[in-house]
Amino acid sequence: MKAVKYKDPKPAVVPAKLNLWLFMLASSMLFAATVSAFIVHRPDAEGRGAWTAFDLPIFFLYSTIIVLLSSITAFYAYKSAKNDELSQNKTWLLVTTVLGTLFCVSQYLGWQQMVRLELTFVNARPEDISASYVWVITMLHFIHILGGIGLLIGTWIQAIRLNVHKKSMTLMSITHTYWHFVGLLWIFLYLFLYFAQ
Repeated sequence: MKAVKYKDPKPAVVPAKLNLWLFMLASSMLFAATVSAFIVHRPDAEGRGAWTAFDLPIFFLYSTIIVLLSSITAFYAYKSAKNDELSQNKTWLLVTTVLGTLFCVSQYLGWQQMVRLELTFVNARPEDISASYVWVITMLHFIHILGGIGLLIGTWIQAIRLNVHKKSMTLMSITHTYWHFVGLLWIFLYLFLYFAQ
């Protein structure tokens, strides 16, 4: 009688993907709490309370355009990997990484513009925290973008080693999903800060 070999069934949910979704949920809650605090601290209808309204740096608009472009290139990176177009996959990953870096540069220039306008993290009037919220929100998002760039670089390295293709899509899928998440998050944050000011 022959011994029957049993194969371990593939998990219904890939642990790495589940961890990613849990992380994105936690991040969403963090930003929701920060945005809620921003709304609560705004002056009331009679204008009571210290609050300086100011225009967002133009570089934050540039960041929005860059992140939209990077979402397109990330999509093409994912699509080319799924179609086993390995050379194109590496190219699109690299382009997305460059755009992510340009996003970071644009954010830095936006912060520099705020400093020149004396909209620092701690203003002359400690009770006026309007600029502080912009600093906190944009810097928290900046940290998330750095994580995305790290993922892109890691995925690109694996693509060079021919470990990213249609039969091995987990890392590419995670990178693709996370990059779209931080992109959409920035667009929401930018629009919120733009109209809330």
